[in-house]
Amino acid sequence: MGTGLEESLSTWTRVLRVWLVTSLVCAVASFPNSSAFSVQEVEVQGAQALDPQALMAAAELAPGRPLASLDPQEARRLLLRLPRVREAQVELRWPSRVLIRVRERVPRAVLRLPDGAHVLVDEAGVALERVHRDPGLPVVLSPALPWVRPGEVVPAAGVARLVAEVAALPERELAQILWARWLPTGDYTVGTRHGLVARVAEGQLAWGLQTAREVARSLRRRGVQVAVVDVRFRGRAVVQPAP
Repeated sequence: MGTGLEESLSTWTRVLRVWLVTSLVCAVASFPNSSAFSVQEVEVQGAQALDPQALMAAAELAPGRPLASLDPQEARRLLLRLPRVREAQVELRWPSRVLIRVRERVPRAVLRLPDGAHVLVDEAGVALERVHRDPGLPVVLSPALPWVRPGEVVPAAGVARLVAEVAALPERELAQILWARWLPTGDYTVGTRHGLVARVAEGQLAWGLQTAREVARSLRRRGVQVAVVDVRFRGRAVVQPAP
């Protein structure tokens, strides 16, 4: 009789052990998905023009979502789909925080399309968004383009190079430009806020603008008002007097 009791106790002991181990495994597996490890706070750093709430939505970081279900690399990929986001980083801060760091693309010019539409572009020629009012940036006049998609480089290499040269100008110089046009010949025509128009060779925008201003200034001292200065050919300038 003692043997039967011992066998019964041994069986129940094994059953109890299995139950305890199973319960422990289930508890450990479900613990990261519990409310204690869900998204309670999202910190956004680096956002200037972008709305932090829009960044959270784009990265699919809804409050209450279990941190264990989040893939930082996937969230980063989703953020980089936004035209304004140049760089992004997502970090999980256990038990309930998420950190988003972004570096935004900064508009440096406005691309005016033949249909009158205006598109903000950054220094790399990436289209950011369409705008309906003048943001006070230099206007780049564009030829007809097959498309302009936000988040993609303007599909015209010459226009993209012009935008890059405009964006590389010091802020003081940039503020003097009203408009700039890329020509199929590979040259630029640039209008300034002082009424001077400069014709400049590609790759020489900064030098060309400075030279054109110096020529116009020198002629004004002699009483000659200048409308256009063509400095595409080094060593000489062609001047068109103002009417």
